[in-house]
Amino acid sequence: MKKRILTLLLSTVITASLLAGCGSTSGQDTAPAQTADQPAAADQSADQSADQATEDTDAQAADAAESKEPVTLKIVAFNSMIAHIDSIVAKNAGFYEKEGVIPDFTYNNSNPDNIQALLEGKVDLVSAGATAVLQYIDQGSDIVIIGGQMSSGETLYCLPERADEFKELTQETLAGKKVGVSRMNTGDIVFRRILKDKGVDLSTIEFVELDSQATVTQAVASGEVDLGINFLTYREAAEAQGLVPLTHFDKEDEWPGFVCCRLFTTRDKLNANREAFKNAVKANIEAYALIVEDHEAGMKAALEDLTIDESTLQNQLFDYGHVGIGPNPDKKNTSEFYDAMVNIGYSEGNAKVEDHIDTSLYIDALTELLEENPDSQVYKDLWEESEATNR
Repeated sequence: MKKRILTLLLSTVITASLLAGCGSTSGQDTAPAQTADQPAAADQSADQSADQATEDTDAQAADAAESKEPVTLKIVAFNSMIAHIDSIVAKNAGFYEKEGVIPDFTYNNSNPDNIQALLEGKVDLVSAGATAVLQYIDQGSDIVIIGGQMSSGETLYCLPERADEFKELTQETLAGKKVGVSRMNTGDIVFRRILKDKGVDLSTIEFVELDSQATVTQAVASGEVDLGINFLTYREAAEAQGLVPLTHFDKEDEWPGFVCCRLFTTRDKLNANREAFKNAVKANIEAYALIVEDHEAGMKAALEDLTIDESTLQNQLFDYGHVGIGPNPDKKNTSEFYDAMVNIGYSEGNAKVEDHIDTSLYIDALTELLEENPDSQVYKDLWEESEATNR
């Protein structure tokens, strides 16, 4: 796109120069008479000038790319799971540098710590669970979501001998039951919203808040609770303890496409350097495309920093399903997620959440990538998805 703009600008300058030359005497009082043979010579000269202009434009575009001053962004993400894999692959596959961003990475697997670091000005770009970031927004933090990292990826478990008991999740089957959850977990919000939409009285269910998702798994296995909700990272541990999945909450009559981790910064930082953040989003989109189009290359880049092994990554990312890793900020589902938090009493509803979701960076970045790669089916699919979720 930049190359096209440079070409147009250079063509305009050349045209203007030629027009100015027509009015110049160049030291002569009158122009010489034109013979019948001169038009062909003039055409040849014009072709040569056009070719030279194109060469000059290409050279100038290359020089501009080389001289582009990179911007350092301090980025923090998780590396204990696949939730922030787009950023990790963007870093290790060189997409940030390609887009003029120097990534100063820190890995820390704590949503509150990472968000607090952003608010204190210690980092510039953060990925964290939707529940956590939306709660901060609800409490007055001027955070702006500019991209996505993950969607879906949650599961409801029970003991195998009780699976038939919960084939249908209704008022009758759930009243008086205990459900193990970890506070602020995406799956907790999603499950409660699904039940409320089905007319289930949430007050008849005992939601037992435990200190971690590992503890939730143990509580279900021991019979301390009837059901438990966990992120896909804990799937293998849950199944190793004999638990079976009842639902992943992504059926058509549940909540297909519900959001999880979001990519965000503060409004002040965004306003101060919008171009750098747009380029970071662009790099994440390119990382996603690499993962989709070249599994081996995507996994290789991810495994440089992830603390899980290759077989686990393969299983979670490609084999098991029920998880999305798209870079889409998804204004529609993010707004619905916040509404769900308010409706079930997690949040107070203090924020107009749409004002904290800026989809323009994602749309601009994706537009550039489509112009650079007009045949990319991945980018075409992302554009179609964006049209449905970001307008």
